Amino acid sequence: MNKIRVLPEILANKIAAGEIVERPASVVKELLENSLDARCDAVHISVMSGGKRLIRVRDDGEGMSQDDAILAFEHHATSKLQSADDLGSIATLGFRGEALPSIASISRLTLKTRDSAADSISGTEIEIQGGILRSVKPASWDKGTEITVRDLFFNVPARRKFLRSNDTELGHIARLVTHYALAHPEIRFTLESEGRVLIDAVAVSGIKERIYQVFGDGFLNNLVEMCGQAGSVRVSGFCSQPHEQRTNAYSQFFYVNRRMVRDKVLTSAVRQAYRHCIPASAYPVVILFLELPFDQVDVNAHPAKTEIRFRDQSTVHRLVLESIGRALTKSSAIPMYEHGSQKESVTRYSEASPFIPANSPVQAENLFNLTSPAASANPFQRALNYPFREPTGESASRKEDHASLRILPDMLIQSPIEEKHSFQPGAMRILGQLQDSYIIACDAQGLLIIDQHVAHERILYEKLAKAMLSRTVETQGLLVPISLELPPHQIALLERVMPELNASGFQVEPFGGNSVLIRSVPAVAGEADYRQLLSEILEGLEIGERTLDVDKIRDRIAVSTACRSAIKVNTPLAAEKMQWLMDHLAQTRIPTNCPHGRPILLRFTIYEIERNFGRI
Repeated sequence: MNKIRVLPEILANKIAAGEIVERPASVVKELLENSLDARCDAVHISVMSGGKRLIRVRDDGEGMSQDDAILAFEHHATSKLQSADDLGSIATLGFRGEALPSIASISRLTLKTRDSAADSISGTEIEIQGGILRSVKPASWDKGTEITVRDLFFNVPARRKFLRSNDTELGHIARLVTHYALAHPEIRFTLESEGRVLIDAVAVSGIKERIYQVFGDGFLNNLVEMCGQAGSVRVSGFCSQPHEQRTNAYSQFFYVNRRMVRDKVLTSAVRQAYRHCIPASAYPVVILFLELPFDQVDVNAHPAKTEIRFRDQSTVHRLVLESIGRALTKSSAIPMYEHGSQKESVTRYSEASPFIPANSPVQAENLFNLTSPAASANPFQRALNYPFREPTGESASRKEDHASLRILPDMLIQSPIEEKHSFQPGAMRILGQLQDSYIIACDAQGLLIIDQHVAHERILYEKLAKAMLSRTVETQGLLVPISLELPPHQIALLERVMPELNASGFQVEPFGGNSVLIRSVPAVAGEADYRQLLSEILEGLEIGERTLDVDKIRDRIAVSTACRSAIKVNTPLAAEKMQWLMDHLAQTRIPTNCPHGRPILLRFTIYEIERNFGRI
């Protein structure tokens, strides 16, 4: 008996489907691409239970004849390739001929279509269940194609149980439709879930109008237009000013010849363009369109067709990097200085020491070395003996970036770590403020510098976190409710976290379309920008959506609320207020670090001071 045998066709189809269909959004992607290739003017997507129960995609494109409709469910049957030479210059979104048979093998699928160019007065309806053709019959149909996918993975239960919650899957679908709507502003996109319209983007003349439709004018106002060209490669789109930051990469949209892609070359170019503008943990907003000859890019690198390869990666990387840099410079987002000019307003620093001008004869190691060898592994020790960080030209005016950092579990109130710190406010003498941002104090051990914003953030975080655990959060009603427009995928996420938001002092309710009303906030939020606060909470939750639970939701709400509500830098404080901060900071569980792990206190001991002054 032979050990090697050919797999049954149905089993082979299920295996192939595993490469293409990861979740309901994968089905929507494949069907959307077919609709766009069919040159439609409008496409309507309807889902139920996050796409697990039903996905329906209808377009008004070219449609198919009965023979073509039947043949489309054969593996590797496609109208988009004629010969092997065509693989080197693919101009369509779909081309493999694998999507429909793979989807049909793991669902109950119904297709209705009519070839608008044919003389037939009726269309065709095809039903397939688990890859088995059940019926082919004439159907009354006007124009285009409609594909209905029910009970995804009904015959592959092992795959079905790996799907996430309905809201999470719906969020992926909404994000996907948003991507395609941005790439094709000339086409109308509608997304409906459980009978409620999440996206209704009518056809418009350009990308600016589409951005306004999907995200609102507040989003567009913080973007700058970019463009550039190198030979036959052209880049265009929008990028955000440095102060507009996100906590994840969900607001980065990359398109190559209007194909939605994920690509390390483009990601690297964007990261380098912003490396001196925003924290390493933050992400800019980028909507980037790259156009180049079809034979200069390989889109056949991955079954899902989202990963690509450029023939000339260096040209693409350099073009994107320079185009974003020019756009930011033109918008006055990055100050420009002429090297060697007498009008130069920023001193250049040497690599050896960021605190010594490049033309100084003094060597860095002979002047400042305040970092002990032990100040490394322990985050609490780092806080009390922290190395200087390199200053940058924009550091004095940069907005607080704590919200863009990852929350560290060890720094949360539920952490099992018992902090042992040497912070004794009773023995401390406050000397004053530095740049209206840092409290300067001294005690028997030496000199202390306290970041007033992060200190207040820790105080507010622990106060709110304890109140949330005991369900005793004080709320503050708003005299005039505040409206906020959210991206479609965040609307789905908002519904998921609404119970915890309400229990945390927020009262948020739908206000039609993608708008919500904020009626109340936690009392500790004070005069914070409530729109930014709610948006930041939702952005932060998106990072951990695969393992999102009640504790993570509470932590994100508490951390974001504390960060937005805390005393800002460049705020003068009276001596009484500084003493109040120190007294309340001493009562916190972890007074040395904020929930992101950033230090609240820097200590320079008497020994270090005397050593660097040459006294010992």
